[in-house]
Amino acid sequence: MRVSRCVLALLVILSTACLSTGCSRIDDYFSRVAAEALFLGVDDPTAAAAVGLNPDLAAGATATAFLARATSIDSISANLFSDADSVSIADGITSVDLDSLGNGLYSVDSIANTELVYVIGRSYALEVYEDGRLYSAEMLAPPPPNLSGIPDAAAGQNHPANSELAISLGQQFDNYLAIVFDESGNVTYSNQPETASDYLNWIGGSDAFTSVTIPGSAFPSAAAGYIVGVAGIRRAGDSAFENFNPLVSNLAMGSLAVSPLITAP
Repeated sequence: MRVSRCVLALLVILSTACLSTGCSRIDDYFSRVAAEALFLGVDDPTAAAAVGLNPDLAAGATATAFLARATSIDSISANLFSDADSVSIADGITSVDLDSLGNGLYSVDSIANTELVYVIGRSYALEVYEDGRLYSAEMLAPPPPNLSGIPDAAAGQNHPANSELAISLGQQFDNYLAIVFDESGNVTYSNQPETASDYLNWIGGSDAFTSVTIPGSAFPSAAAGYIVGVAGIRRAGDSAFENFNPLVSNLAMGSLAVSPLITAP
């Protein structure tokens, strides 16, 4: 399946907006440099490949970040900058640079750089050098969700086509990403934000999630195979940010758990 391009595109979209906090002016609270970053890994690359994920995707992780010189939340999009001295994701041993994509976006994946790995429980930091000053945000890479509620295809179980699917995450997360592919690698469902406003609502909410409900439209065909991927997302707290303005910055991490699903005849 050619799914890596779809997921990487999802991650780029996710990094094209800034965290909404309900505050309209940020002035010089800590600084005017804001970052929005997401680091996403795959729970078990071998298992991911075994259920049909593209080997490139199953091999690792993706890190994306968005940078702005923020004077107010309302003017974030007018203050993007793409010329930071350097942007990297570091784990204390290895530092992997993110490439500037323009319009304030920086990204790297394990296809482009095999040193990028997502290790559960390891501390990762987004590090930005701008005008000789270091800005950083650090947190521990959270575990993947322990998915339950997906019928076991290996045991001959199936799921009715066009029926919603309730999935337990096994623990509590700040948010989640869910994506479903059909046998041809086409995305049949994703909760990816489509606009900047959608993203602000997605990352800025205060809800806690222990379960996910995927609509029946994600499984339109009978007797067909699908791959369900869900990542539990956790956000860094304000204290994790050094020099970044925490009012409009966010660092989120999660690991994608994947499972096959077969619809009933």
